[in-house]
Amino acid sequence: MRSKIIGLIAAGAAALTVLAASPAGAMGTATVSVVHGIPGALVNVCVDGSSVADNFAYTNTIQGAVLPAGSHDVKLVAAGSPCSSAAILSASYDLTAGVNYTIVANLNDSGAPNLLAFTNNVRKVDAGNARLTIRHTADAPAVNVYANGAQLIDGKKFTWSKSRTFVVPKGAYRAKVTLPDSKTAVIGPAKVTLDCGYAYQVYAVGSSSTYALVVVSTNVDTK
Repeated sequence: MRSKIIGLIAAGAAALTVLAASPAGAMGTATVSVVHGIPGALVNVCVDGSSVADNFAYTNTIQGAVLPAGSHDVKLVAAGSPCSSAAILSASYDLTAGVNYTIVANLNDSGAPNLLAFTNNVRKVDAGNARLTIRHTADAPAVNVYANGAQLIDGKKFTWSKSRTFVVPKGAYRAKVTLPDSKTAVIGPAKVTLDCGYAYQVYAVGSSSTYALVVVSTNVDTK
């Protein structure tokens, strides 16, 4: 697993899926990543009552954590506070064995903090390619996404909580995010390098002058 924050990226499909319930007595493990997308909030991330990342700041990530399948409680409290403290945000999830998830602490398009949960497509991709998903999890209207001058996503319908996915050749891409009916970048432009054999999930987070893109990368299956 690799962790990096990049300025901008082009984009993807994979519909939003809330964490699926696992059967009673399920065995095995699930993989979970966490993205901090709320500007100005320094938090302690707690899982099942134990701290896993204190002083967790805007755009920070936890990538590739392995948890037993089944029910788990996720809670964000103020940085430096015990996990028994009052929650800033909290949710319970039932994780299915063998599934890859990302939980995003974010602001919705009305500016309200919340937790969004996604499942990630980590199936095998053809040699020389990468899977690229972009997700709108920012306090923002619909957005366009451009890569190497071509519009990949039409922003009229790409609103908060939406996802799009592409399988793309490995290599470097110059990308930007704009508002509908505009070619002026609100994020980027930036050069983005994609390696083959990875699934990249790119999260647009923040609000107004704090917009950022956060990348979670995962090895794809080899079978």
